[in-house]
Amino acid sequence: MGRPKLALPLGGGTVLGHLVTALREGGADRVVVVIGPHVPELAAIANAAGADVLQLPVLTADMRATIEHGLRWIAENVQPQPDGWLLAPADHPAVMADTVRRLCESYRASPGQVAVPVHGGKRGHPTLIPWRLAAEVPRIPAGQGINALLRSAATVEVLVASAGVLSDLDTPDDYERIKGTWPATPCE
Repeated sequence: MGRPKLALPLGGGTVLGHLVTALREGGADRVVVVIGPHVPELAAIANAAGADVLQLPVLTADMRATIEHGLRWIAENVQPQPDGWLLAPADHPAVMADTVRRLCESYRASPGQVAVPVHGGKRGHPTLIPWRLAAEVPRIPAGQGINALLRSAATVEVLVASAGVLSDLDTPDDYERIKGTWPATPCE
């Protein structure tokens, strides 16, 4: 894509900036963005959007390892510990604040359960996870991701109108598709 995909322009901002803003406006008290050493330019974008930045000194092996770093940072730096945490891959830029609000409302109504958005019968992102499960992430067997933990947790599905919970940005075609639908997706 010619540059880090999270720095790509989208709707007057950037992919990363939009996601951080949607999380904050949707009710996340704090947003922590974990950044690898190969994309230091993302720190300024995350800071400008109101996120805390955890800049890693080395690349991680996978998303799970990145998540572990973020959870450890939260455990060491956020007091009191949060009730829950949102797992929001930054390459899902079409997540809207209303979706985050709905997840938070569902989580409050069903304490202790994972809240996952569903659109068209498919689960998407972000996922709101009880903080008590953060301690379980390092115990997931090698080669397995966070989904291994989530499959065994009590879960409530939150139906959402926005297909943005399913929009993953992995290819130039994905980017063009998201940009092409952007004016139609700013709210639910």
